[in-house]
Amino acid sequence: MPIDLNANLQSLRSDLLVLGAKVEKRLQDVTDAIVNHQPELAMDVKKGDAEIDADDMRIEEECVRILALGAPVASDLRRVITVMKISGELERIGDLAKGISKRVLRLADMPSVPLPPAVVQMCYATRDILRDALAALVESDPEKARQVRAEDDRIDALNKAILRWAREEVPQDARLVTAAIEVLAMAQRFERIGDLTTSMAEQVIYLVEGRSVRHGRD
Repeated sequence: MPIDLNANLQSLRSDLLVLGAKVEKRLQDVTDAIVNHQPELAMDVKKGDAEIDADDMRIEEECVRILALGAPVASDLRRVITVMKISGELERIGDLAKGISKRVLRLADMPSVPLPPAVVQMCYATRDILRDALAALVESDPEKARQVRAEDDRIDALNKAILRWAREEVPQDARLVTAAIEVLAMAQRFERIGDLTTSMAEQVIYLVEGRSVRHGRD
């Protein structure tokens, strides 16, 4: 049975943007939980993973249906492939936000200890590049997507700063050991979110320009 390919592609794009907004909200909530010491927000993120998973599965099923019934080619085919890949990356970002929320809740149950400023900076930097990657997607803007790729270097640098903090401060204060384990786990997940967001930006470039810029090719 033939389908209205253009209408289906527009609907698919709308579904992806809705998923992006939900994932962005989860990352904002986990950032606020860390920065503003609001563990109740982390609890909301921890509980809200099923909706993200369901949205991703529905988008994937719709992509498969369009490929089977619409036989898209050229730019239309790129649109379907891009949506499928970005949807999967957003679902993984949602999972990582959930993982971070668990660490936030564990830290909330521990005696208060001074954390490195790089933690807060990493929260904001990760939130910002996800926002920029989604904006690049909405606007079909490859230059904005390229800026996201460049901004990921800052997240990597902040992750290294947190590792240095753990090496230098933990041996001097035994109280930091358990907290440092949780902070390092959080940083690792933020760094991974940065990688996935960069991959999203690369998909936007592929969508608009029809060429791959993965593995440093640009």
